[in-house]
Amino acid sequence: MREPKWKRFEKLIHQIHQQFGKDNVTLDEQLPGFDSKTDRQIDVVIRGVINQYSILIVVECRDKARPTDIGDMEAFVGVVRDVRANKGVMISTSGFTVAAVEVARTHGITTRTYLDTENVDWKTEVSIPVLMSYSKIDNVGTHFSSVPFQPMVLPTGTHPGLIEAFSVDGTPLGPVIVLLGKRWMHDDALHKPGEHKFVLAEDVLLESPMGRHHAKISITLLVSEHHYLGPLSISVVGFRDEQDGSITAQEMKTDFLDPAKIMSGEVPGWKEIVDSEEIECLLRFGVSQTLPETVEELKEMRGDTNPGSPSRRHANSDGCTFS
Repeated sequence: MREPKWKRFEKLIHQIHQQFGKDNVTLDEQLPGFDSKTDRQIDVVIRGVINQYSILIVVECRDKARPTDIGDMEAFVGVVRDVRANKGVMISTSGFTVAAVEVARTHGITTRTYLDTENVDWKTEVSIPVLMSYSKIDNVGTHFSSVPFQPMVLPTGTHPGLIEAFSVDGTPLGPVIVLLGKRWMHDDALHKPGEHKFVLAEDVLLESPMGRHHAKISITLLVSEHHYLGPLSISVVGFRDEQDGSITAQEMKTDFLDPAKIMSGEVPGWKEIVDSEEIECLLRFGVSQTLPETVEELKEMRGDTNPGSPSRRHANSDGCTFS
């Protein structure tokens, strides 16, 4: 005959605490009550030594359909006091009422909710608050200037971002937007909001109907940062502290973030916020706009096979506009 679910929960908590450390952890022990003059049944008992001092921790496991209430907590406070434990811990599968948490806080009792996204018996849906910051290029200013003692001729029928560039020895470098993509994708300093001015190439050859001519390419970026706050599902086996909100686990795996869907409002619970400084969250993700780093990526983004042809959207890449 299978054991009752509550009994299996006690054994599970006992097993988890055995894995946490080298302390002596026992299951279903009777401890003497100093005030009641009777033995008190304790679900899990933890004994340890800190700096040569013996420590006694008693754990009560509650596998109920309802949150642990103030009456349950007051009763446990009495047990902790009766057995002279140094610490009391109550672990629930259904959380705690606000009043129960306040009583626990007053008496130094740790209140934890068991989290398990895999186990059928105690399966829970767990999510954590996450802040996603998205760096976006609002505008790109391109400036072509001549190299000393070299004439410069620019093509008039090609968008600046699509002008083909070559090294001085003739090696193809790709369109200007690809050169910018390589710099943008690997220079985190450019992702900060504001204006950024830099030299993209000191001396390159630019393709024009009259041949290739030397030029210096300078870039001005206008970058903005947008913040989105929302829940992120996680896979975890562990505990949530109901007094500070922290999660304790040996392993935690997050779900995938889809920045495009979050920003378009397709993911429930996510919203854009103005000020991210005062936001309390467990994780912060930084993502940035994608620019092509190769000609192949540029073709894929533009949906054509000829990077030198006029762009239907002025060679915009993921909202990036050249001027």
